[in-house]
Amino acid sequence: MAGIKIRDVNEETPNVSLSHCEGQRVGSEMGMDPKKLKRVAASREYSQRYRLKQQQYIAHLESGVRALQAQVAITYPKIKYVDTQNSLLRAENCSMKEKLSALSAELMMKEAEYHELRKEKEVLKQFSLLYQSPIAEMSQAKQHCFAQLVNITRDQPGFNMFAGEAREPAMPDRNLENQFGCQQQRKS
Repeated sequence: MAGIKIRDVNEETPNVSLSHCEGQRVGSEMGMDPKKLKRVAASREYSQRYRLKQQQYIAHLESGVRALQAQVAITYPKIKYVDTQNSLLRAENCSMKEKLSALSAELMMKEAEYHELRKEKEVLKQFSLLYQSPIAEMSQAKQHCFAQLVNITRDQPGFNMFAGEAREPAMPDRNLENQFGCQQQRKS
């Protein structure tokens, strides 16, 4: 038994209260230097605090995950509703674009028709002016003929002995103008 050291009961043991598992380690570490023992104890304490901190962090993350899952459960129906509304609005937008396209094509047709009618109006207006210019000349000639006819009748004896000058009628009879104007033109 040369390698085994037996301790006396009277030997002093360090006053350390450790658990059963740690007690075995401490027993083997008894022959170690007190500074090293202090360092090992500090390292164990640090490891325990680190493990505790990690467990707290993991618990915090798990509670965060549960909170986010609850939030997802609440917002998922809202997202579905908004997605459905978005689909309906896209369909309505598409139909509105089609209507707009049809209306713009119709507008282009109406504008083209308007420009054609405007051109036709200008052509008809010019034809009207061409047609009215001889009529205007004829009506001026008719008025001149009527004025000559009135003057001829004034010059005849006994026309109007009581009045000094004959007045022209306020509204000449068109039928008379046409009759006299046509006779004068035929003579010309």
